[in-house]
Amino acid sequence: MKGLLLKDAYQAWYYAKIVVVVAVVMMGVGVISMMNGANFFIVYAGFLLGMMPMTLLAYDQTSKFNEYGAALPATKEQLVGCKYIVGLCGLVLAEAFAAAALGVAQLHWVAVDSALVISTLVQVGMTTLLPLSYRFGYEKAKVGFYFIAGALSALMGFSVAANEDGIVRNLLPQSISSLGLLGIAVVALVLYALSWRLSVASYGKAEQ
Repeated sequence: MKGLLLKDAYQAWYYAKIVVVVAVVMMGVGVISMMNGANFFIVYAGFLLGMMPMTLLAYDQTSKFNEYGAALPATKEQLVGCKYIVGLCGLVLAEAFAAAALGVAQLHWVAVDSALVISTLVQVGMTTLLPLSYRFGYEKAKVGFYFIAGALSALMGFSVAANEDGIVRNLLPQSISSLGLLGIAVVALVLYALSWRLSVASYGKAEQ
């Protein structure tokens, strides 16, 4: 398992480190755009980091690593689990970047209050915890990934709200309590874990 994680870490560093750089730059742009309450760049940067496992999955399929992995002393749970662990690492990294960007923005712009901070962090989490698919292969799974991200974006678009100063902000419904937000986080993690188990069952059965 440790070797598989190191393999993914080296691949991510060699091939996808530019994604981290772009995400950081977009977070910086997001600090400026938060002047008007717009959190698009911060949420989209989280989406880019959420794509990291899909990128690694594509490299594995292109290099035929799945066939090679079948000869390794590793279980399907370990082979699949590495990608999901990378996904969780992407979540932590995205939330850390977003929290730093929001902290800087909150020092400079009145539009950034606690409601917008919480909404943005939840939205970043939603875009990084999208499930992978080992059943339909990378290309078809990527289409599904984009579709779900688009649906989440539409949901966020319907939740825009203006404050007393007339600044339009992308907020979660204000009726959601702290307990409700915790429930959303728990449900998201449960779905991610369920996707993990389904991916293990589908490992090696991807359509070509």
